[in-house]
Amino acid sequence: MPSGPFAHVCMVVRDLDKAVEDWTKILKVLDPASLEKRIVRYDEFSSGADAGMRWATFVNDHSTEIQFIQPAPGTPMGDRLEKVGEHVHHLCFTTDDVPGAMAKLKAEGLHLPGDGQTYNDPDMTWQKWSWVGAKSTHGCLIEVASPYESHDDGKWHHAPGKFAYQGPDSTAAK
Repeated sequence: MPSGPFAHVCMVVRDLDKAVEDWTKILKVLDPASLEKRIVRYDEFSSGADAGMRWATFVNDHSTEIQFIQPAPGTPMGDRLEKVGEHVHHLCFTTDDVPGAMAKLKAEGLHLPGDGQTYNDPDMTWQKWSWVGAKSTHGCLIEVASPYESHDDGKWHHAPGKFAYQGPDSTAAK
């Protein structure tokens, strides 16, 4: 589970298994703690027009997690992969109030694809997410999502209040 609101970096890859293999070697040297927990992996995941994607995340209790998406061919993300190659797709920040955060980001005048619409996963009904566009972030999307944690079952579970800021005198702020 991520150790703070900056939850993960997600990369679009051509071969999920090869990416996991290569990053296992990288993390073995640079961040062995990222290999202590079971990888969260979904071999069939859909998000709107991007049906049939596969993804995996290296779980990390003390740092930002590393995530990969292998899109299905012929989907919008698959077409983008063919056009620009493998790349960082998004950075994910978590919050207990995704719609509220999106309203505040909209009030700041930022580019929000879908006008800041909040999406919901039918298989993880607690999970909500939305996007800040690359025009405002200077290059890659920012996902704004519900806080999560990994369990021994290799899946994500809701973690409300996990990163709630409680003021300068609280232990959560230290």
